[in-house]
Amino acid sequence: MPPDLTSGPVAKPPLPSRTAVLGMGNPVVSDDRVGLAVAEQLRRLLADAPIEGVTVLESTRGGFELIDLLSGFSDAVIIDCLTLPEPSPGRVRRLSLDRVAGSARLINAHEISITQAFQLAAKMGIEMPDTVEIFAVEGGDTSTISEEMTPAVAAAVEPLARELHALIAARQGRTGVPPH
Repeated sequence: MPPDLTSGPVAKPPLPSRTAVLGMGNPVVSDDRVGLAVAEQLRRLLADAPIEGVTVLESTRGGFELIDLLSGFSDAVIIDCLTLPEPSPGRVRRLSLDRVAGSARLINAHEISITQAFQLAAKMGIEMPDTVEIFAVEGGDTSTISEEMTPAVAAAVEPLARELHALIAARQGRTGVPPH
């Protein structure tokens, strides 16, 4: 018997949400390492209270590398240090793709910006996250060669990691906060 072609195409089930959390920074430049530190802390929280579909990534670059790192994910959360003329060290700002001034890796003059990376990926047919949230932590010292962050920025790491865990868990339909 021939197949029934009158019923129309079969809808594919939606793909499960895949979230990339990308911590960015320079591990040997004081507060600039904050994105990497938040990613490390979030990885520990996820070990204690896993959330399906979440991948924690780290990068010391930006530009073209963002395409490789984020392609194929449905959502992305990026954490980086924000350098401002008069910062409030440790303050967290939520930025959008079109408002990333102050982040060395997301607007690198030697490579493409994050916005340009997403535009290029779209032109090339590369699937990038539909939603991108940027959490930028204001740095107090982004020029001293040191693996230690200033106290105000270091104090922002754990609360931000916990906030991100709770935010992602809520979106995935989970409740609860990882244990202290």
